[in-house]
Amino acid sequence: MARAGATAPAEADWQPIEAPMPVAAALARSGEWSLDGPPRAFDAETWWYRLVFCAPAADLTHWVLGLEGLATLADVWLNGEHLLHSCNMFRRHELPLAALRPLGNELLLRFSPLDAALAQRRPRPRWRVPMLAHQQLRWHRTTLIGRTPGWSPAAAVVGPWQPIWLERREATHLAGVSVQTELVGDGADAVGCLRVRGRWTGADPGPCVLRLRRGEQQWQVALSPQPCEGAEGWHTDAELTVHPVQPWWPHTHGEPALYELELAQGEPGLPASATDSAPPPTAWPLGVVGFRRLTLDTAGGGLTVSVNGVPVFCRGACWVPLDSLRLHAEPAAYQQVLQQVAAAGMNMLRVPGTMVYEPEAFFDACDARGVLVWQDLMFASMDYPAGDAAFDVEVQAEVAEQLSLWQGRPSVAVVCGNSEVSQQAAMWGAATELWAPALFHQTLPAQVAAHLPGVPYWPSSAHGGDFPFQPDRGSTSYYGVGAYRRPVEDALHSGVRFATECLALAQVPSDAALQRIPDWPAGSPVNHPAWKARVPRDLGAGWDFDDVRDHYTAQWLGPGTDLALLRASDARRYLAVSRVAAAELLADSFVQWRRSDARCGGALVWTLRDFRAGAGWGLIDEAGRPKPAFEVLGRVLQPRHLAVVDEGLNGVFVHLDNETAEPLAGELEVVLHQHDEVVVARGRCALVVPARSRQRVSLVAVLGHFMDVGWAYRFGPSAVSLVVARLHLPDGRLIGPVCRFAPGQGGLRHADIGLRGEVAAVDPAHPHHRRVRVSTRMAARGVHVEADGWWPDSAYFDLPPGGERWINFSPAAETSDKMRIYSQTPAWRVALLAVNSAMSVVLPGPVF
Repeated sequence: MARAGATAPAEADWQPIEAPMPVAAALARSGEWSLDGPPRAFDAETWWYRLVFCAPAADLTHWVLGLEGLATLADVWLNGEHLLHSCNMFRRHELPLAALRPLGNELLLRFSPLDAALAQRRPRPRWRVPMLAHQQLRWHRTTLIGRTPGWSPAAAVVGPWQPIWLERREATHLAGVSVQTELVGDGADAVGCLRVRGRWTGADPGPCVLRLRRGEQQWQVALSPQPCEGAEGWHTDAELTVHPVQPWWPHTHGEPALYELELAQGEPGLPASATDSAPPPTAWPLGVVGFRRLTLDTAGGGLTVSVNGVPVFCRGACWVPLDSLRLHAEPAAYQQVLQQVAAAGMNMLRVPGTMVYEPEAFFDACDARGVLVWQDLMFASMDYPAGDAAFDVEVQAEVAEQLSLWQGRPSVAVVCGNSEVSQQAAMWGAATELWAPALFHQTLPAQVAAHLPGVPYWPSSAHGGDFPFQPDRGSTSYYGVGAYRRPVEDALHSGVRFATECLALAQVPSDAALQRIPDWPAGSPVNHPAWKARVPRDLGAGWDFDDVRDHYTAQWLGPGTDLALLRASDARRYLAVSRVAAAELLADSFVQWRRSDARCGGALVWTLRDFRAGAGWGLIDEAGRPKPAFEVLGRVLQPRHLAVVDEGLNGVFVHLDNETAEPLAGELEVVLHQHDEVVVARGRCALVVPARSRQRVSLVAVLGHFMDVGWAYRFGPSAVSLVVARLHLPDGRLIGPVCRFAPGQGGLRHADIGLRGEVAAVDPAHPHHRRVRVSTRMAARGVHVEADGWWPDSAYFDLPPGGERWINFSPAAETSDKMRIYSQTPAWRVALLAVNSAMSVVLPGPVF
């Protein structure tokens, strides 16, 4: 790799890199540049890549060069011959090569400055996008990551961001496959229908067989490829019917059943091996497929995703690439993150149009874990020049390529035309006829219907109502709770039908993550320049998302709180309460949306993960560690969920949600406390929540008498400071306990709440792990640990009076394949804390 002008660099100017990757990633790997250092204008420079290689085989013909992603203005030469000019980073290219040399083949890639192209005079857009420094990015098919000051790192993606490969094509090559699945009927009568269309180049593939497998079961059908009419090559169409079929479900509602699919030469029923005198048959694995039925219910202005006829409350977050410089990661990394997502009860991820198309490994993980994908096409906010011939050709080719990659993917639930284009036009004051561009309302939906029949299309992430971002119609970017600083009750009162993004706050990560902020002295105020440089903000706004979090933290702490004084005088406590207050705000909002009387079809937090260390929007930090908000929210998003909700003058209610296919039976227990310790009332009642239903139970019905639990009538002082609810299951397990503290009293602290920790004896089978029993006398709020070198499996939870819980600790260091390797066990320095206690508890060392 090298930087130079229009001509290739001199020999001495080349810098070796380990693999194709964007410029910023390569320079970061070599230590020549860092996200932590001064910004660099990668779009202003010309960059070259070179590979000198030998032919991999003696046969020097029938080779294909694959270029899966070149960002953004790229030219390609091989042995001096110009092969390609690409102006779309989202396109994939396969270039047939006439011949290779035995030795000394030279591949050259040149990436020209995007800034020069942006400076060309073009028609002005009909509205502006404040988050962009260059409005004419609308003409160029590239990502906004690195080009949106305020919320993404200043590292524009330039260079090869996806793999480059060289492949020798066999005499018969499977050039393209179309896969479509359909689920017909329900229950025992359900049938899976599979349709496959294959196209070969080269020689006649001969008889083939299409095989579908799940465990020991197998279905197959014989194929007889036929010559293509009016073109070279061979084609075939096949259909398979699967009965009985195991439908694919989001993990919150059932099993994400998958089937393996392959095409192979030969006849059905014949063994895969060939005779000694014949070459082995060729098999073409086609990955996995699932059978599910998707619909969008838009009745009454709503938006609800139904899977297999069952309405699904979609919850999760907006996806951010796992590597902010390379924009993709190893397959194991996607599996690990999707495991976290599923464990937290999330069943949908949105890939926003501000990012990039994710690789197959991402969808493999979503398919396997039962997580739905709301997939934006890569358009965001701008006035795109649809109607320009060159632009239209690129867009149609780009979208067709992407749609073909999503065929057969059961996780792909919605294809969305763009992110906030209509919203931005409306907010800028553009005329209403500009809110529905033909590109997103006519052209792209027709493409989606042709390539992905059965997958719903939605025009924009904010769409519906009298204006595009009206919360109680269609979909919206909902920041009433959040940037607009409305009370948490607005999550319900605004009637949100589907929030494609919501609840963005500057979420404070762990102390270990904060130590990765460069030049920020530990314990310094959060208004230190090194901290503030990493806090997301909207360009032109006189506030940032630290200010939003502080607004809600002050309300959480209660009247009379001087948050500025707390931040200046006790940074440790300021950070602790900021974490808990922000986490509970998100959890309370989702409780409102999951109420039995709510009409919300889904909500996706902006964002799942941070780009870099600091107080970013992410629920997970840049190293993959959950933040407190992820921990707390994960307990609210489970398929079987219990919540205590204050409904004003109607009283306080327990809401139960059972999304599973089995009824939920048990005994509901409610205990009321005063001063977070003294029991003032308790009650029990039997309860049955049918499968895939919600239920609402008044505390009056549980207690057998009336109490002003929510202090709605204000007759004298409040008699209840804490409500604890549990559902006792017949097998002895519990759902809960759920603690609802009186609002606005987060700042109350006791000298000693009786919080204790007992370290169990070390298990010889797991000498590097620790197990701690946590107990408390009074209610403990926001229980968490401070640990150096250790990571707890649970944190930021509440304990009712007399409650207890076990925490498992493991050494913090892990390898990418999740196999822990330790040279020695870290020293045990662990303290236990709660935000309503002035005392921290130092845990003694373990017994060996």
